[in-house]
Amino acid sequence: MDYLLLTITLLLGALSGTVIWWMLRNEARIRLLQIDLAADRVELRSGLSRMETSIEMMNLSSEALLQSNPENQGAIAIHKVLKKIETQMSAGLSDSNTVMSTAKELNSAMRMLLKSVDLDGDICNEPNPIQPGALNLTDRLFSLLKIMEIDAKSLGLNTLEYAKFGELLYRCGHLGWSKFCYQEAIEKSPGHTASLRSLTYLAKQDGNLELQLDWIEKMIQHDPDNSELLRSHASLVIQSGVNEERAERDVLRLEAMGKDTPADQSLLSGLRSRAGSPYEVIERLEKILLEEPERSEDWLLKAEMHMEINEFENALLSVEEAIRYNRQFGEAWGLKARLLASNTLRHEEALRAARHAVALNSGGTELILLKANLIALEEGEISASETLQSELEKNPSNDELRAHISDLLRQSGNLEDAQKLLDSAIEQTSKIHLARARIELMIADKERDGTGENDESYITIAKKSFENAIELDRESGVAWLGIARCERSLKNYDLAKEALDRSSRLLDGEPIVSAEAALLALDNGDLVEANRLIEAASVTLENTALISYLRGNLASMSGNFLAARNHYDDVLEIHDPLHVRARLNRIAVSISLGLFDSAMDDCRVLLEHSPNLTLAKCRMADTLMLIANWSQAKDLWEDVLDINGNHPHALTQLAACNISLGNPDQAEAPLNKAIRLDSNFSSAWHNRGLLYLEWGEEDAAIQDFETTIKIEPEHIDARLHLASIHHSAGRWKKAAPLWRAVLDIDSDNDVARKRLGHCEMQISTSLN
Repeated sequence: MDYLLLTITLLLGALSGTVIWWMLRNEARIRLLQIDLAADRVELRSGLSRMETSIEMMNLSSEALLQSNPENQGAIAIHKVLKKIETQMSAGLSDSNTVMSTAKELNSAMRMLLKSVDLDGDICNEPNPIQPGALNLTDRLFSLLKIMEIDAKSLGLNTLEYAKFGELLYRCGHLGWSKFCYQEAIEKSPGHTASLRSLTYLAKQDGNLELQLDWIEKMIQHDPDNSELLRSHASLVIQSGVNEERAERDVLRLEAMGKDTPADQSLLSGLRSRAGSPYEVIERLEKILLEEPERSEDWLLKAEMHMEINEFENALLSVEEAIRYNRQFGEAWGLKARLLASNTLRHEEALRAARHAVALNSGGTELILLKANLIALEEGEISASETLQSELEKNPSNDELRAHISDLLRQSGNLEDAQKLLDSAIEQTSKIHLARARIELMIADKERDGTGENDESYITIAKKSFENAIELDRESGVAWLGIARCERSLKNYDLAKEALDRSSRLLDGEPIVSAEAALLALDNGDLVEANRLIEAASVTLENTALISYLRGNLASMSGNFLAARNHYDDVLEIHDPLHVRARLNRIAVSISLGLFDSAMDDCRVLLEHSPNLTLAKCRMADTLMLIANWSQAKDLWEDVLDINGNHPHALTQLAACNISLGNPDQAEAPLNKAIRLDSNFSSAWHNRGLLYLEWGEEDAAIQDFETTIKIEPEHIDARLHLASIHHSAGRWKKAAPLWRAVLDIDSDNDVARKRLGHCEMQISTSLN
């Protein structure tokens, strides 16, 4: 027990000591914290004292600043008003009185702003520096005007205020309201120069030449002797392409005031050159150049006038003078190239001039093409092609050049590369779409040459490309002409006529329009109109492949096969020996004339040049069948079907060959397939009828011949066979009208006449 008590006593003693030690230690820490806090309080009081001093200094500085720049006081006042209104707008205006009061406050703030800025309202002048925050205040003010639906007319400002507000709004990018303000200024003061100048400038930014002219003319009304206004007006008139006599009057007024310059006289000469008086222009230019011979532009204009009156040597002398005074005058080098290019003995000089012009970025695509043509003559087609490709690499955005190169590739038969070139264009422009459409038409034509019919899918794609071109350029007459051709190929003749009319208006007088219209008339069977249109086109296109081709088609459709053949001879022997359609058509008329050897020769020429031209194989096989060479014809039809197994004509003719070769069992399958492919293919029905007739299946033959006649009412052979079947069976009453129908189509058919007479006699006898 004593031991336990002792232990407890010792523990309590140790615990008491620990507590006492802890209390003494914390008391020391507290004293240190109190010392730190006291020091912080001293530092804080010192900081507060310094801050008070700074604030006092800032107040003194701001007062001094506002005293020396009182406009800042206005800006602050405007800010306060706008802030108040913005707060009200956020909260929502409660009644009409509040709205009216707010509008008055806003108008007051606006007038304060306009009064504070140092502007004259003319955005054409070098902008004056304005105080900081003025544009921000303008933006805020404009936003509030829009929110409160207050228009410019309702602002009630004076002329200068409207002009100044217009300038502020312009600097903030609010162009529409800027125009409204300037227009209100003009309403109040019609001759206010700053507003008129600003409106002219805004119209120029919009690209509105007509409006520019209107505003300048208003300025001239108030300041008729202002030479700069007269020159600006003349220049705009020329740009707009409107009545250029107005521009001439401007220059003549300058002349009358004695304020004209050589540049003005040059402008007048240029105007008169377009008015069709080259001799007068040349005389005037000679006077100008006598005083200032270094005027290269006038030497160039003089050269152009000499060209207009066919004085090519004088034109060349003038253009040489233009170059002498300015070696960097690209347009002069371009004209020199064109002048020399017409002389076969000076093509080398022409090429040098063209190289200069292109290097100086003058003449555009026209000069690039001239350069390439000259290179082709001097160095060969490969160098010319490389030149074109090089120029395109320098300027890949030149869609006209890209389209031209694509056309060259297309014409050479390289359709794949032509397409790739168009696909790599930076921008799919109207010209690119036109070039793509031409490729699709060529593909469609090749497919037609293979099957004898247009492939609608390619025609439709071509049409879409033409439509894309029109979307980008509604006035593209060439694109509308392409649409017309596509619709004609699709047998949408009414739509073709509409597109052709549109094209005709845009390509006024272009003979190619008359040529396409002639093709449309031929397709419609209007031979009289076709002849008129061909003659209209021939005024410009006489002695061309196109006119000879059209005349050949017209003669062929008129049944004058000999004349048609002569016209196709002109196409192939004079103009274009590779004209595929003309040669194919010559084969057709040769067959009609019984000139089978000639037809075979033309087929061989086509196949030698284009071994896979299926239609040429078809024409050759047809010709072989006409001379009863069934075996060789059969081989050719099998070749055709190897290329295109779904060729109804080839299937039908193969069946005919098999029948003629004594293999009728090999004829039914191709005929059935041809009918499945095209249920309106009359030849297939007719030939199957012949097959069934040979097999003695009279009912089946009758059904096929009747179907043939339903598809093609003037199919003579089907009517003859059908009439013969009923006649042989003694069905006189059925046979007689069938023989009459044959005579309605062919009044000279002796067989039908004799058989009809026999039927009528038999019918009469049976009645008696």
